[in-house]
Amino acid sequence: MKNNNNKAWFKQFWPWFLIILPLSAVIAGISTVIIAVNNKPDMVVDDYYKKGKAINHDLTLIKKARANNISASITQSANELIINLSGVQDKSSIQLFLYHSTQSERDLSQLLTADGSGHYRYQTDQLLTGKWQIRIEPFDKSWRLQKWISLPAENFTLE
Repeated sequence: MKNNNNKAWFKQFWPWFLIILPLSAVIAGISTVIIAVNNKPDMVVDDYYKKGKAINHDLTLIKKARANNISASITQSANELIINLSGVQDKSSIQLFLYHSTQSERDLSQLLTADGSGHYRYQTDQLLTGKWQIRIEPFDKSWRLQKWISLPAENFTLE
């Protein structure tokens, strides 16, 4: 029969077992803190009051577009969006915003002008996939169209 009392403490199983449990918790905690610091959330808003006022202003612009019967028919083909506006007399430039639902670094914005046939074309290097909020407004910001969409989609309408 072996006698464990003659071994040095670092050669025995139980001290190492008792050291490894809290040590693994400390390592996991440090790893969690590092991950949290390096991956800050994008959706946190500092000034909720200002954001609430902006939302109310957005709703006014959307209601104005509905009152004027402004709508957009959008067709996606490969890496291009073709936008056809109806209810708008003047074909001045429009601002197109594409907001990704979770990754703010993928958000896109482009000022578009109508081509000879009255269509607005947006071309991108990357294939647009996933859930996006699309927003269209004229250069003077007098109305707004917006909608959540899932891309790729052949045709969809903003009203």
